Amino acid sequence: MSELRSRAKVVVIGGGVVGVSSLYHLARKGWGKDVVLLEKAELTSGSTWHAAGLLPLFNMSYSVGQIHKYSVRLYQELEEETGQSVGFRKVGNLRLAMNQDRMDEYHQYAATARTIGIKVEFLTPAEVKKKWPLCEIGGLVGAIYHPDDGYIQPADLTQALAKGARSRGATIHRNTAVLAIEKTSAGEWRIETNKGSIVCDHVISATGNYARKTGAMVGLDVPVMPVQHQFIVTEAHPALLERRSKGLEELAVLRESDGSWYLREEAGGFILGPYEKGAPCCYIDGPDPAAQYELFQEDIERLEPHIEAAMARVPAFAEVGIKKVYNGAIAYTPDGSPIIGPAWDIDNFWLNEGHSFGITAAGGAGWQLAEWIVEGEPTIDMLGVEPRRFGDYATREYLIKKNEEAYSHVFVIHYPDEERPAARPLRTAPCYERLKDLGAVFGQKFGWERANWFASNGMAQQDDWSFRRSKSSAAACTPSLQSSGRQRIPSTWSRPAACNASITITSRRACRAIARCISRR
Repeated sequence: MSELRSRAKVVVIGGGVVGVSSLYHLARKGWGKDVVLLEKAELTSGSTWHAAGLLPLFNMSYSVGQIHKYSVRLYQELEEETGQSVGFRKVGNLRLAMNQDRMDEYHQYAATARTIGIKVEFLTPAEVKKKWPLCEIGGLVGAIYHPDDGYIQPADLTQALAKGARSRGATIHRNTAVLAIEKTSAGEWRIETNKGSIVCDHVISATGNYARKTGAMVGLDVPVMPVQHQFIVTEAHPALLERRSKGLEELAVLRESDGSWYLREEAGGFILGPYEKGAPCCYIDGPDPAAQYELFQEDIERLEPHIEAAMARVPAFAEVGIKKVYNGAIAYTPDGSPIIGPAWDIDNFWLNEGHSFGITAAGGAGWQLAEWIVEGEPTIDMLGVEPRRFGDYATREYLIKKNEEAYSHVFVIHYPDEERPAARPLRTAPCYERLKDLGAVFGQKFGWERANWFASNGMAQQDDWSFRRSKSSAAACTPSLQSSGRQRIPSTWSRPAACNASITITSRRACRAIARCISRR
């Protein structure tokens, strides 16, 4: 292993697939000889090694959708470029719907998908059966199908990215733990490791489960905390082995969104991955610095409803034995989307953290960070993964509640303008109780509760999310927002200023006028 140099343009911290992708894309931009990656143990020894390797293109976020699309395209080209297999299998992805609301969600998603150039097809239950003969279609309304979706081998992918980066001059130091990060008097970063120090212009934190510990080194409270995710690997099934012997194509990845699980082939058997309620956050205060290739004790009881649902949908799954249950940590954020971009309040410190679907996002996340650092701006809209979308309200206790909620909501129907309930109310203005008494139904922005609409005429004081006409839209059109025993809502009213944008006024005359209004003089 080469000796740690004293100077670099960029240092990437973290040798999982996300960090190595960041290094690879910087090297592709021509900075190969000036970029270094530091990994405390071996490449992929964190969450990457136990990932199932799925590549879901489905995402309701425009930003994340673009990132996933790029990754899937890159991974298909990587083997030809590096000569190293990445185990990519373009088998497609079949996502089932058991009710009309789910189909409405798919139609809304399809509009975003087509905007960014992702292929998506709508299928009837009969067409589902044709594509997935082992699937029972009772109770299905329909499905969508991604022909370009599939899965990959995460460790092989990471090694291919590392090879591509090294071939362009980038350096990777394994078994090199970061001990401290500090600003120099010249405004550069000095990183202290167990093998010496290195000074650089930019730092990229791609440390996964260690995100909060890495952030604390530079005074950042990074809103990332891992959640335990389990998946089951089964013994081989005769029906799948027979299909293989006949040369039939591999079955698509199957997702029953309403049952909250995915199923795919693996070595003649199945992999089942549920997203259950009650999956706990882990590494609350960060993993042990020496942790690598670590798994938790499995909890089959927590998975039972999803196992039973999968058996009902695919009876063949009930006919095989369990080979192994993986229960490993996956980094999450309060809304489930990653954090990609410049850190707040600190120059030249970049975050590539909180990747709950890190294998799918790694390629695109590394691509955009490299564009941002080298060219000065990203090439796609990155608002959906903006690091500053959370504030100092995202405390340790808040993250536990919200990240567990985000995990359990992976397959929940995502309605327009949905509001999730965990850790609320958190911040309330003095008028909160009065608005509540007047029938307010609240949402939250940056931790603040604000009245989205007012229930009237006997309406229940709660949301009824829909892709069609909801109660909130009906209330907005009601001539009289007055319910029994309640004060009439004024035709004009103000939301608490604390949850909206601030306005800076420089005119002295205007400032004096506002001061008179506020002081009532």
